[in-house]
Amino acid sequence: MIMELTLEKKLQGFQLVAQEKLQAILCSIPGKKELILEPALIKPLEHVCTASWLKLKGIQRIYKHDAKQSLPRAADEVHIYMIRSLLGTYQTLLRQLQPLAMVETPDVSLKMYHIICVPSCYTYYQTLLEQAGLWGLVQLHHYNWDLIYFDQGVLSMELPNLYECLYLQGDSSPLPAVAQSLRLLQMICGPPAVILSFGSHSAQLLQMLQALGKLPESSSPPDYGGWLIIDRDKDYPSSLLTPAIYAGLLLEVFQQRAGEIVVDNSKNKISSQRVELLQSKQSSKGASSKPISVRLNSASDEIYGDNRYKHFAQASSWIRAQVKALGLELQKLNDMQLEEMHDYVARKLPKLTELKAKVLRHLNASEIVIQMLGNFRRLQALEEDILNNVSRKRLLGEIDELLTTDGQRYNTLRLLCLLHHCAGVAPEELQIFARNYCNMFGHRELGVFQQLAQAGLLPQLLPEKKAPTKLLANLPLPKFQQTEFQANANRLKLLTSCGDGPDGAASSKEVQSCPSFVFNGTYIPLVAQLCSILLRANTAEELSTKLAMIEGMQLHLDSSRQTTPKAYAAQQKTQPPGPAAASSGAEADVFPLRLRNLFVFVVGGANYAEIAACDFISKLTGAHITVASDSLMAGSDLIAAAFSN
Repeated sequence: MIMELTLEKKLQGFQLVAQEKLQAILCSIPGKKELILEPALIKPLEHVCTASWLKLKGIQRIYKHDAKQSLPRAADEVHIYMIRSLLGTYQTLLRQLQPLAMVETPDVSLKMYHIICVPSCYTYYQTLLEQAGLWGLVQLHHYNWDLIYFDQGVLSMELPNLYECLYLQGDSSPLPAVAQSLRLLQMICGPPAVILSFGSHSAQLLQMLQALGKLPESSSPPDYGGWLIIDRDKDYPSSLLTPAIYAGLLLEVFQQRAGEIVVDNSKNKISSQRVELLQSKQSSKGASSKPISVRLNSASDEIYGDNRYKHFAQASSWIRAQVKALGLELQKLNDMQLEEMHDYVARKLPKLTELKAKVLRHLNASEIVIQMLGNFRRLQALEEDILNNVSRKRLLGEIDELLTTDGQRYNTLRLLCLLHHCAGVAPEELQIFARNYCNMFGHRELGVFQQLAQAGLLPQLLPEKKAPTKLLANLPLPKFQQTEFQANANRLKLLTSCGDGPDGAASSKEVQSCPSFVFNGTYIPLVAQLCSILLRANTAEELSTKLAMIEGMQLHLDSSRQTTPKAYAAQQKTQPPGPAAASSGAEADVFPLRLRNLFVFVVGGANYAEIAACDFISKLTGAHITVASDSLMAGSDLIAAAFSN
């Protein structure tokens, strides 16, 4: 427990590193400084520093950047803009600064405009600056806050456009910034004995990490025994399935901003994605109430901490029981004597009032979740049938029916993507669905299907033919035809209907003793199963037995050598056992892991179902697992990225 606390303190220390890096930029700029922030950066920056800290570093005023209206500048003021490293945002800002810089004739040595790009300032930004006629007038900086600590075992880089860049655009330019952040993690927590990677982007990330050079020598022992880095597209079902846990469903319904959700009775993620005709029918009660923020941090909100990874039904029942218990506690005031009442009001009442406010916030949130999800059991049954490829024709019919009756822009597409990933969708079937979808939401959305095909979530949408093409839709695929997902899911025992629980340890009927509880007992997230395999493997041979059949798995050892689990096991077999191996200079088997702490990084967005499943594995094995990613996403966010591209 002492080691765990030390590790958590180290992870929270990323804030100090981020402050030092920001201070170095701000203190290098002379003059009266005003900071203009892109709205999307405000919440993440609050995790780095406060407004008072910024004022101590010379910032006199802080503004929210308005892309439509430029901010006037006094002659002695320096404007510092902080924006995300997005080409569109950068070009908009240059267009805004162009007329301002042209009317002034400043001394070029005194740069009155500065742009801080988060997390990278790409080389071509300088070229665009010159083309805009602003070279020499505007100074560019780059700033990376690395990993932001959200909660125990949860870190995020808050780069929400990384999935879009990598999987939809095929643009790997954000990866170097991620590699530098992981390098910093190695400097703070030490290099692991072994890294298991799965996916092309993960392998590329580790190549960049290696290219950054050898780490400086450290006297302190490493904090992590192993790392697991995995691409998002290697386990799409964990994002596409609807989670059954409290934290997961909060993100499904409410907008998340840097570890906080906004509970708004008038609108949320589900109501806003419904077709307009159905939006009016789903009007929420109490729509006039002010939106409130709920921080997803167990230290600052004990109600969230007690319920975050519980099944939603269990969590919502507990919250309602707490409301009743607090009501009874406050009624005790009526039966107290005057002196007792004074003591109670002075000592206990403020804490109870604060606790009651937190409980009521969560009660409101849980009621909105229940209202928005509607027939949740039907949705879960449909998702389970999709996972197991049961009655293909009926599944397509149910998804089409949900499109008509529920009209959700993202979540209906999400079900079709899940069906394609688990069982395969024929181009003819996609044509029929795309026609119905465009009739519902407008033909301008046709390009979304190409974007989802680029990410591997759907097949390519082909031109429609006049010949009859309904044969495949009417004939279910033979049971022996397995998709790649089903083959890997069976090998790794991810589907609880096809085998046991984590690494063969628990039955699917005992939902609470298996990490599949995050999806109501139907599916084990891949990252959780791989963590279980890494922690339980006693030898390289044992690891190879479980992972050898999975194509694309790579082991990266302490000596920067890359190999496969099978090749590593074969190498260990040829080495002499015990002390003889050490005397011959051969590498000892890293399994079992001497240090039972794991760091998991998902390239392209993690979700709370994966985090909860890893937390379950850590408690089951007595290990400590930290889950990090470029952002925390719900399944609808994954689909929404295709619309914004």
